[in-house]
Amino acid sequence: MSNNVLEVGAALIFKNGKFLITQRLEADSFGGHWELPGGKKEPTESLEECVVRELKEELDIEVEIKHFFRILTYHYPQRSVRLNIFFCSHKSGEPKTIECQAYAWVDPKDLPTYKFPEADQTLIQELSQRNDWDVYLDSLKYPHEYLEGIRLFNSQEYFECHEMLEDLWHPSEGQERLHYQGLIQAAIALEHFRKDNWTGAVGLYGKACEKWAQLPPQFMGVDLKWLKEKLDIFFGQVQKAGPTGMRGVDIGQAPKIPLPE
Repeated sequence: MSNNVLEVGAALIFKNGKFLITQRLEADSFGGHWELPGGKKEPTESLEECVVRELKEELDIEVEIKHFFRILTYHYPQRSVRLNIFFCSHKSGEPKTIECQAYAWVDPKDLPTYKFPEADQTLIQELSQRNDWDVYLDSLKYPHEYLEGIRLFNSQEYFECHEMLEDLWHPSEGQERLHYQGLIQAAIALEHFRKDNWTGAVGLYGKACEKWAQLPPQFMGVDLKWLKEKLDIFFGQVQKAGPTGMRGVDIGQAPKIPLPE
C-alpha cells in the first residue's frame, strides 16, 4: 500500500429510515460541510476497529459493523485519501457533538439538500435513491464485498479490486475459491499491464484462465465465458505487441463486468 494514501474509515448508520451524518468543524478542511462520521485509521487497528473507535470519540455512540459498503479514493495534490465505508447499526448512546459542530438524522431523499464535498456527490445521489437500505443489504444474493470488488474492477481500480476480493478468497473453498482467485489474477494482470510489466500481465492472465477452465461458463452471476472472450482479445493484443509495444494497447478496451443480480 502506498505511503501517500491516507486510510479513512466511515460509517453508514441507518436507523428508523434515516442516515446519521455529521457537520465538520469550521476550522477543519472542508469546514462546515457534511459527511459520514468516521476518521483516520491508526497503524495498529483494522478499518472496522477504526470506525468503532471514531464513532465513540466523535459522537459518543456505540456501533456494530454489519456490512462492508464501498471504497472511494480521492486524489489531492498532497496525497490520496481512501474512504472505506461500512454499513453499521446503532447499538447505544445518544449522539453528542464532541468532534463535530452538528449532527442530523436525514431521510435518504433529503441528503442532496445538505452541503457535502463535491467528491461525495455521486455517493450521496446513490444513497438518496432508496429508503430501505437495511433490508436491501441484508437481502443481497452475493456478498457486498464481491459486488464492490467487481465495481472496483470496472472503475479500473485493479489493485483495490484485488484487495477487496482477497478478503473473500482467503476463507472460501471449492469453486468459489477458484472464482475469486481468477478475478484477482485478472485484475492484477491488468494492473501489471498498466505498470508496463508485460511478463507479469501475460503470465497472470494465463493463471486466471487456468482457474476459469475449472468453472462453469456462468458462475456467481458472472458470464465467465463472455469475460474470458473479451479479455482474450485484450491480452492477445498485449502479447502480440510485446514488452516494447504494449503501450500502444488501450486499457480502455478492457471489459467491464456486468454486476451480478
